Amino acid sequence: MNWFRSIQSRITASVWLFGLVIILFNNWRNQLWLANRQIDRMTQEAMDTGSRLAGLLQHLSRRQQERAAELEMAYVSLSPDVDLGLVCNKEGIVNCATHMRWFHMDVLQTPLAAEWRAHTAALANMEPAFQWDSDRKKLFVIVPFFETYEASSRAAVLIRYDATLALAKVSEEAWVESTRQTAVLLASSLLLWFVLHELVTRRVHRVVDILRSSISSDGMPRVLPGRDELSLISQEFAGAVDKLRIAENMVLDAAEKERRKIGRDLHDDLCQRLSATKMKAEVVLGMLPENDARVHELAEQMTAELAESTVIARGMAWGLSPVGIEGQGLKDGLENVCRFAEQSYDVRCSLDYTDVSAHLTGSAQELLFRIAQELVVNACKHSKPGHLTITLRMEGDQVVLSVIHDGAPFSEPEEPRGQGMGLHLMGQRLRSLSATLERTVEQGARDFSVAIVRIPSNKA
Repeated sequence: MNWFRSIQSRITASVWLFGLVIILFNNWRNQLWLANRQIDRMTQEAMDTGSRLAGLLQHLSRRQQERAAELEMAYVSLSPDVDLGLVCNKEGIVNCATHMRWFHMDVLQTPLAAEWRAHTAALANMEPAFQWDSDRKKLFVIVPFFETYEASSRAAVLIRYDATLALAKVSEEAWVESTRQTAVLLASSLLLWFVLHELVTRRVHRVVDILRSSISSDGMPRVLPGRDELSLISQEFAGAVDKLRIAENMVLDAAEKERRKIGRDLHDDLCQRLSATKMKAEVVLGMLPENDARVHELAEQMTAELAESTVIARGMAWGLSPVGIEGQGLKDGLENVCRFAEQSYDVRCSLDYTDVSAHLTGSAQELLFRIAQELVVNACKHSKPGHLTITLRMEGDQVVLSVIHDGAPFSEPEEPRGQGMGLHLMGQRLRSLSATLERTVEQGARDFSVAIVRIPSNKA
């Protein structure tokens, strides 16, 4: 039932089901209306036929034209709705009938016995009468007349109509009409489905693709062409993403500036103070008398701790502002990353560097350094390589950073929440540079995992 999860299918199915309910309701209403109209028509026809036949039989009886009367009854039997027709006198003797076997028999011996008993009063008041049975399938009509000019020569025309075939035909006509309406509804639903697919579903899928592409680092999301609601949504979304990326870039730039400021303050102030204090401690250590071993030992410990604190402070300063401190550039920063990988993770690391400073601003170099640092640390922590190579070069109008190692391939977290802060920040820096990140595995005698970062020159 996956097809029913889409709005397109739900709207189409809802319209089709609603239309089908309306058609069934109309079918029931039409059958009821047509049946009532058929009953009214048959009632009027029965009364007209009975009156006409009574008048004609009265004329023929007075002229004693029995054969003509029988012929008229035969004509009545031609109607598909007539079940039985009789002409009997007041004593109940059948003079004419639509079926020959009822001639000259007592009406009480015919199928119309019950109707005759129920309507004998019609002969007394000489008024026609009709009656439907409880199922409204059988109609009985009795129309009295005078056989002669004498008032006592009374007779009656008895006709029973069967509406079963007529009502069945009415029901069939109603179902045929409903079938045609259902076919039209089905065709309209299919047309609606295709219209929704072309005007809504396909464009929604394009909007979804635009939304998904917005989390990548390949520039601004596309805008859906047109002037409909979905186009307005994509335009507003693109504008929101543009503002968010501008704000993100400002935050990254402010963060990097603050990091550089803190790094410079650590390097220029605290590190210098620690170095000066360490030198003073060494002088004091040389001035202490050698015979006081305890004081001498404490002074040595203090000098060693100051030296260690100086190294830690310089490391923190370099970590906060690795590019630009003490004349160090991007190359020196990447070399320090290599040394860190060798010392901390026992990984043989090499650097293949091409000067790209003419193509990258200072802030872009820092962002690129942070990306390289994150790629190297992630590879050392999760892939456990034995050898790792950092390559920085120009390819056409792009600055290309590659990190190649012989460890296990990188495994992307299934959910965004599974990403660490490092990967999240790296994604922000990639978007700030409009850079792309490609991860591949090179097959050969040994498999190598490759991470390639490409920065377009117009964004560098």
